[in-house]
Amino acid sequence: MRRRTRRIPPAAQLQLEGVLLAGGLRALLLQLAHPAVGHGVARHSAFEADPLARLWGTLRYVYVVAAGDDDLVRRSARAVGRAHRPVVSASDEAVAYDARDPALQRWVAATIADTALRIAEATWGPLPPALADELLARMGRLATALGLPAEEWPVGRAAFERAVEAEAAVLAFDAETLPVVRALIAARGTPWWLRRIMPAYLRATVGTLPALRPALEPLVPRGAPDLLPLARRVAPLTRSLPRSLRRLPARRILAAASRALG
Repeated sequence: MRRRTRRIPPAAQLQLEGVLLAGGLRALLLQLAHPAVGHGVARHSAFEADPLARLWGTLRYVYVVAAGDDDLVRRSARAVGRAHRPVVSASDEAVAYDARDPALQRWVAATIADTALRIAEATWGPLPPALADELLARMGRLATALGLPAEEWPVGRAAFERAVEAEAAVLAFDAETLPVVRALIAARGTPWWLRRIMPAYLRATVGTLPALRPALEPLVPRGAPDLLPLARRVAPLTRSLPRSLRRLPARRILAAASRALG
């Protein structure tokens, strides 16, 4: 019997797959672990009051860049730029940061791109090299739309993975950023179901971040189940869902972003 070939969506559609939302916590933790990004968030974001605000803001921007028209992308990028303008370290701070720094914008985009690629391959299997390269190139627009010179985004998967590995050498949490991580995973003020699944979600996420595991493992509640084996088993079900259902979150978030941006 001939084995059925999995039909992998094209890169432009992969970006809109709802399953990629499962990587939100992973991308956020990678961002917070970068000293400059983490300190900027710690000093200028209200994580205690609204721990998911950064995630929702990022998702709106991600979907606008993925599927919005050029005018909407420009307006969204300007809004992000205005939000980033005051996020600059004082002269006496231990870690220097400026949210408008193209290198930091590249790292934030890289965390989203790397996570999206991993989840796509966990769902559909290894991507053909050309498709992986195209997906990463499209994800690069998250940074170039904010001002990163296009030539500074890695070309191709091999170059991208080398760049991520090099940047990962600086990743660490400290006394400034660990409280932000704790506020994020406490998820206070979020829907009850998110607080209920957070321990299992955190354990599954920590399993994909071996370099950060020593710092994050103590934050995982004892006895929290590991969702990774379950996620692997439900991948066929995810693939079998109607495309309209798989991409419903993207459509709704994009519509909300369009309304917010006028």
